[in-house]
Amino acid sequence: MNSAPTIQTALFTSAELLSQSWLSDLTRMINASYLVMHTEKIQFSQNKIRLLSDSELTEELGPDGFTAVAFASSGPDSLEVVGTASMKPWKDDGLWESHDYDGFSDDSSEEVVNDKVNQIFQKHACPGDYELAVVAIPPDARFRGKGMAGRLVKVCEDELLRRRSESGKESVPARIMIRVAKENSGDYWLKQGFEVGFWDAAEEFTMWAMVRELSLK
Repeated sequence: MNSAPTIQTALFTSAELLSQSWLSDLTRMINASYLVMHTEKIQFSQNKIRLLSDSELTEELGPDGFTAVAFASSGPDSLEVVGTASMKPWKDDGLWESHDYDGFSDDSSEEVVNDKVNQIFQKHACPGDYELAVVAIPPDARFRGKGMAGRLVKVCEDELLRRRSESGKESVPARIMIRVAKENSGDYWLKQGFEVGFWDAAEEFTMWAMVRELSLK
């Protein structure tokens, strides 16, 4: 019987990623992960690609972003990229709808519907500090459902707290944002403590900008 692989995690700045020999493996793993849906309610393009190049993650994270990567080792010279999570400064595009929007009822009048549609396109502030992004686990039963994503998110959160402590901001909670397709993974992130668009989908779905405060105390 094969023994379970040893899992280890490491943290990299966005710039450090570019010099890693396994960067192409990371890109392929992320793209494979994003093809796996947690629901059949949303049909995505079969050739949907999250990262078009090995440098795209670094470009997306910017100079202040960082990435946690999990490796599985089954031997002294065998390392396999089996998970990742990143954080980057949050950029509010000003196009988020207030979370107290209740949608339409079946008996809504045309006037009410038009008024609510107008509300959708109004700009709403969505303040945050950092965004949790590109959380990916390969489509492999050895690694999915094992708490790997939560472990990688914790590595990122610890690094963010360390940075805030060094900059004298440890007394102010950090607002961690994440953008998710509600119908696909909203329930998962709700369970992780987060509160409450179109992305290559064949039908409409709801994009949530979710938030969780993180502090040293």
